[in-house]
Amino acid sequence: MSQLYTSEGNLADNYTDLLRENGLSDLTNTVAKYKSPEGLLKGAANLISFAGRKVEGVIVPNEGSTEQEIAEYRQAIGVPESATAYDLKPENLPEGMGWDDGLASEWQNVFHEAGISQEQAQKISQAYSDITNNQLQQANQTLQLQSEGEMEQQRAEIQKQWGDKYDTNLQNAVNMASTMGFDLENPHDMAAMRNPKVLNMILDKHTALQEGNMPRGGQPNTGTESFRDQANALYAKYPNMLTAPHDVRAKYQELRKLSSMQPR
Repeated sequence: MSQLYTSEGNLADNYTDLLRENGLSDLTNTVAKYKSPEGLLKGAANLISFAGRKVEGVIVPNEGSTEQEIAEYRQAIGVPESATAYDLKPENLPEGMGWDDGLASEWQNVFHEAGISQEQAQKISQAYSDITNNQLQQANQTLQLQSEGEMEQQRAEIQKQWGDKYDTNLQNAVNMASTMGFDLENPHDMAAMRNPKVLNMILDKHTALQEGNMPRGGQPNTGTESFRDQANALYAKYPNMLTAPHDVRAKYQELRKLSSMQPR
């Protein structure tokens, strides 16, 4: 390599003789296209990279190649004519995983500029989707384990606080939470209810309900009128509850719920 090029990096004047002496005369025209040792190395790397690929009649591009030669080579190895011609959507898209056309458009431009063939681009896209899906699955598994660990810690804490009343208190808290409007099918509501502080607050409200009346504001009512009496009073005022004002209907329904939990 050092003999083919001068110390300044230019092709030696006698490079043809050097090639002939080493039995490489058939490479004379090829070497002539590379004006520096670096260029020759890149050309050799390209040849190695595409060894075995059918590119008959075309020349692997080098720094001396014409635009026509580059275009012919790109066509021979399967590079689409335009970036938008790439079909990147994986044939086996992981179940539940969406396809981002915006991201695909960015990849199309990168692949086309790099001279990636359609076949290579499709393999890269499939590999990217598979790797991303595996990462998501691992992340979900980690979050699931963390969530289960947190739930177990919360359960252990509240069980320690309530002792042998755990089952009874939990049932009373769940009943009260449902009355208060917690949606037991909603994961966010359930996550809030698992918090020991929230559970104790709900249980306190249930206890206050058993010991005395509790109006809409949530403060104990020291009066003697029960929730059932309050509901009956509203019904007496509005016999046709369907035509009553919305806030009256809402209060009536809540009083009915509370009265069902109050000892007779």
